[in-house]
Amino acid sequence: MALHTIEPWIPEAWEGPVVQKIMQDSVVEAIGRPEPMTTATKHVPRSGGMGLDVLGKGDTYSEDSSTDDEILLTARKLGRAISLAEEDLADTASLANVIDVKRLDWATSYAKGFDNGTLAVVGAESMAADRPFTSVYQAVRTTDSNISYTADANYVLAGDNLGAVTFTDSGDVVTFNQPHGLAVNDRVVSGTVTTTTGITAGTTYYVLTVPSTTTVTLSATSGGATLALTTNGSAISMTKLGVTYSSLSRTLGLYESSDWFDPTRTGVIAAPTFLQAVRDVKDTQGRPIFQQGANGSADTLFGYPIRWSLGARVTTAASAAPTGNPLLIVGNRDLLIVGRRSGPESYVADAASGVGFLTDETKLKVRARRAFAVGHPAGLAVLEAS
Repeated sequence: MALHTIEPWIPEAWEGPVVQKIMQDSVVEAIGRPEPMTTATKHVPRSGGMGLDVLGKGDTYSEDSSTDDEILLTARKLGRAISLAEEDLADTASLANVIDVKRLDWATSYAKGFDNGTLAVVGAESMAADRPFTSVYQAVRTTDSNISYTADANYVLAGDNLGAVTFTDSGDVVTFNQPHGLAVNDRVVSGTVTTTTGITAGTTYYVLTVPSTTTVTLSATSGGATLALTTNGSAISMTKLGVTYSSLSRTLGLYESSDWFDPTRTGVIAAPTFLQAVRDVKDTQGRPIFQQGANGSADTLFGYPIRWSLGARVTTAASAAPTGNPLLIVGNRDLLIVGRRSGPESYVADAASGVGFLTDETKLKVRARRAFAVGHPAGLAVLEAS
């Protein structure tokens, strides 16, 4: 009779190195609002708020008309397996150490991948497309009529809006309504274009020449050929790209003016590439807006704690090594809802009796089952750099 041995998944201890590595590297796991899950799905109530009456003696209370709804959390499995040759393990005589190292390696990848999937993935939730959740970026950039949110209401492209421009076919000139302050090789992007062809809204271009304080010519590449502008026309805006005081302040202002603003629950999450930019930014009185933490205290931006995440870069599918545009996200961290179904946990099948018996291999599997949802996009704001 064949002997079947079923070993249970072993949860990682909270105080253990795997969980602590995840909490150190994954900002969403560390500061998000945890929701315990005992099944694969969970409905989380979302309150529509409640108004207030000013009542005199004998006045009638009005009936509140706010609409409540629910947010559905669906647990997704995030894991990986690895085979370890029995000979190699025997040669090193350090089975436990090798497996522990691999668990920590997985924790590092999980932390970056989970942050990326929850913060920065573009596109609707789709397991087939490796988009396990609707990310903050996607939620902020998508209209949701059920909660009266309009796409991009809380989205900012890093840079300074220089106002509307006109395009002239003759000479391929871009003309501003006021001095633009641009220099050769500055990067710009236009808003919606009317009539003119040859330039596309949302595409990055480079300043090629600066004929005057109110005119420039552009190129598709740095130092390249002049961008041919066919037919006179205009654009509603032209933005000089770059992380500036005004774009950072505007991003925080969108959140600070929302009903979800709470200074005690405010958090900022950013890709580490923002570090170089914010170190050089000062307010109108010459004071730095970024303060590096000391003696274990958090870094701050405009006085709010800021955490750095390698996952905060735009991608089309969740990745542990994203390379897209970096993001800075500010908001009420209670709106980052993290469903915890199980894990992190691991399973080891040794070569003596497990699935690797015929190949002399020990198998290690590590996983976590997590859900994620944005509580309300109006309580978060996104700054995208390019």
